This record gives sequence, C-alpha cells and structure tokens, in this order.
Amino acid sequence: MSDLTIITHVYNAQAGLDHQIALWRQLDAELRARLEFVVIDDFSDPPLTVDRSAELPALNLRLLRVQDDIDWNMPGCRNLAAVQARSDWLLFFDIDNVLSPEDMAKVVVALPRLDRTLRYVFRRTLDGQEVEPHLNSFLVSRWGFLRAGGYDEDFCGHYGYEDVLFRNMWRKHVGSEVLLTDVAFDQLGWKTAGLDRDPSRNQTLLHTLAAQGFPKPKGMLRFAWAEVD
Repeated sequence: MSDLTIITHVYNAQAGLDHQIALWRQLDAELRARLEFVVIDDFSDPPLTVDRSAELPALNLRLLRVQDDIDWNMPGCRNLAAVQARSDWLLFFDIDNVLSPEDMAKVVVALPRLDRTLRYVFRRTLDGQEVEPHLNSFLVSRWGFLRAGGYDEDFCGHYGYEDVLFRNMWRKHVGSEVLLTDVAFDQLGWKTAGLDRDPSRNQTLLHTLAAQGFPKPKGMLRFAWAEVD
C-alpha cells in the first residue's frame, strides 16, 4: 500500500495535467514508489489522457473519469478520489497549484509524525510573492475525511463555498488545522474561461447549513464514473 495519495481534479486542462505529471515523473524513484496518484477527469471535452509510454518513469497513477456532465462537480470529484484512495493519507490540490519535488519529499517524510485528527495546510506563493494559503490545498488522513462526511455534493452544479463548508465540517467532526510552514504550493494562475462563477446560491446554502449546526452531508458519489486504462 502507498504511504500517500496525491489527488487533483481536472476540467478541460490537459496542459495543466501534463505539467503536473511531468513534475511527478521527476521525483526520485524511491519516493515515487511510496506515492499513489489519483486524477479525476471532471467530464472534460475531450477526455483527458495520460501518456503511459514504457520509456517514461513509472507512476502509480489512476485516471478516473466522471461520466455525467455536472457543473462545478468538485465536491463529487474529491469524494470519488477519497473513496478510491488506497493509502491512509490524502493530499488534495487544484490543478493550478504545484508542489516542488523537494517539498513533496518533505510531506512524505513527515507522515509518520502527523496527527490524523489535524487538517494540514500549506504556504502559497504567486509570482514569487507569499499569499494566503489556499483552502483547496491540504493534507488529511483518509479516516478524517470520511469522519467529516466528505464534501457536500448538494453544492455541485453551482460555484463556490464547498471548500469553506468542508473546513467547518472538519473543525466540528474531526479536529483543528495546522499550517506546515516549510512547504509551499506555487499558484500558477491558470483559470478556465467561460464558466459561471456566481457564488450566491452556494453562499445561501452554506448559511443554511451553518444555522443547522453543520450536519453531515447525505450521500456521496451521485454520478456515474469509470476508470480509464
């Protein structure tokens, strides 16, 4: 079993995925052997592909494709990855957030010392400048993710606030949050154009759930999916 599952979800960003995979292939062979990579294709058009040529450094990489066209299905994608993960620790990040090979190694080395009740977040840089940590980039135990109830798929179909809810669900049902100061993601600033980013519907839903005391979500994986060879 792998020590850590690296998770990202992708919509219409083949170049971004190629960039991440190229970095992953640069990892030391011993480090790569301790990692599982799970990529969720969120119904991209055309579907995402992974070059599995034999002459390339081997990656324990699984590509899973959502088969239903659901707007802003990030909660479903992350739930799918967590359910399918084969390690005890999960590292989530958006496709435009990059972790250097050196910092990836730091995360893996730190795993035996980590507390499964904590949600670990990271520093972030943009154009060489320090910016606020990203809500979507974090390291958690798989146990904690499931205990928190995962992401609420009621937020799918509309933009925003599912990450804010997950943080609150973690704080209520699992534990607190810690900043790992010696690891930083680089924000590349890619952004998919032409998408409706009106957050009002999900903001209202978040407020409703807060008033109810943040009950756990009901039901995961409300969509069809398949593994891509």
